[in-house]
Amino acid sequence: MRLETMESVEVFNSEGKGRGLKATKESWAGDIIFAEPAYAAVVFDSLTHRVCHTCFKRQEKLQRCGQCKFAHYCDKTCQKDAWTVHKNECAAIKKLGKVPTENIRLAARILWRIEKEGTGLSEGCLVAVDDLQNHVESLGEEQKKELSADVQMFLDFWPPENNLFGVQYISNIFGVINCNGFTVSDQRGLQAVGVAIFPNLCLVNHDCWPNCTVIFNNGKIELRALGKINKGEELTVSYVDFLNLSGERKEQLKNQYYFDCTCEHCTKGIKDDLMLAGKTEEENKPSPEQVKEVIQFSKETLEKVGKARTEG
Repeated sequence: MRLETMESVEVFNSEGKGRGLKATKESWAGDIIFAEPAYAAVVFDSLTHRVCHTCFKRQEKLQRCGQCKFAHYCDKTCQKDAWTVHKNECAAIKKLGKVPTENIRLAARILWRIEKEGTGLSEGCLVAVDDLQNHVESLGEEQKKELSADVQMFLDFWPPENNLFGVQYISNIFGVINCNGFTVSDQRGLQAVGVAIFPNLCLVNHDCWPNCTVIFNNGKIELRALGKINKGEELTVSYVDFLNLSGERKEQLKNQYYFDCTCEHCTKGIKDDLMLAGKTEEENKPSPEQVKEVIQFSKETLEKVGKARTEG
């Protein structure tokens, strides 16, 4: 991706949130604010034989890498396109004699790219991968043990002839994956099939009532406007399902992203009454009007997201 594709946004200091992205021009519902290819991406462990490791399309018949017998591709074109990022992985899998987990594979792909390009900004990136939030210092004891185990498995996989990154640096990369990993979907957009790192997307802050949505389209993510966005307005996405109750959203955000959401919808519990309408006791069933309001609210929300996903 070329740098000029990021002309619609700029990095700024968002009060109470740290870095964020804001619009440099007006956008309307469905507009693509920016598109971004993955810095690194891998197929989920459970789908490695059913999804192409290059384009992430589900196919009934895939061609297998003749060397490692692990990677699968749609055809020779996808296999050729993947070789620059797969060749190190291919050799490491053959040497280890087994395939590591998706997090190990993703960390390795990130570090192989850093080894090749350096730790500075890559073309089209507004932030370096190793400068993304990792929250390693916020991990609990059990999480630290899991991280230590991941680092050890990574070191077993990482070829000794390659640059040896320090344990702390490797740990931080795993932290980046845990906090910033974004699921990628198949060609229909209906099933999550892998995980990837998109540095520019990682700069977009959370809001429980966001003005943008993210879709995966032909190997890239697209940040699309959900409605009118004014020049200078902060761009936001929802890190969690914004149809959940405010308490559920706050808990998930705290556990996974290590921050307390203070948006208006969480602090005031906006729409919680609608979401709770279907969860009341038998003797307190919601009125037909409440049910109708919930259905209409959900329908309008899904239509709004669907429109932004399909209109270019």
